Amino acid sequence: MYFQLPGTNVRLLGSMHMFPAAYPNMPTWVAQAYEWSESLVFESDPPTILPLFKSQAGQSLRGLLPPEVLSALEAFWPTSGPLSPLSEMRPWAALLLAASLNQQTSEGVEPRFLRSAVENSKPFRFLETAQEVAAAFESVSLEEVQASLVLLASDFSAPQKMLNQMHIAWLQRDLKGVHHVASQSPSFAFPGIRSAILDRRNLAWAPVINNALGNSERTLIVVGALHLYGQGNLIECLGRDADPVPTDG
Repeated sequence: MYFQLPGTNVRLLGSMHMFPAAYPNMPTWVAQAYEWSESLVFESDPPTILPLFKSQAGQSLRGLLPPEVLSALEAFWPTSGPLSPLSEMRPWAALLLAASLNQQTSEGVEPRFLRSAVENSKPFRFLETAQEVAAAFESVSLEEVQASLVLLASDFSAPQKMLNQMHIAWLQRDLKGVHHVASQSPSFAFPGIRSAILDRRNLAWAPVINNALGNSERTLIVVGALHLYGQGNLIECLGRDADPVPTDG
């Protein structure tokens, strides 16, 4: 979950983007990773992605999803704010947001690190732009998004249960366990969605990271834990060894 790339000043931290609301505390080993770093690298800047959740062509979601799924989403979708109205959401954005809107969460690793970095004037940068994130998700077929939403709508309690279980495995630094829990998600049942979330982005990030390995400053690269496990994981894409970093807890 926390690795050193031998012969470099670069470490990789597998994060959780959000914690269950009932368990908001940051683990010691994650705090130690932040303290070790002199600069930070994150996946992307979430606020810049928000405007891209909505269709730019004026296409309505109502013509793209089954009526029963739309009705289920409307039952909890915000009626005001940046995520409203539901009808303007891109299909893939509706899928991503539907899961998070059915979770009780607290801030995960990245928002806390970002805030601390700003307060402490610690340099940080991103591996991808908002447009690149959106392009990855646009590559998912509408059929897969529809099918995944149908599965999700069958049990909206599942996202919270999954978050809780992933968090338990993550606290134990059990990458295999985190991956096992995530593999039960409706999204992971479809290869195109899994590729957009993980595989395609790992491949795009690898050369960016490899080009930065000669930096003299201690650099911590923070990515979702799922990017560090399984076929096509980020470490594999880097073509390098990665050694677990010993910590106090």
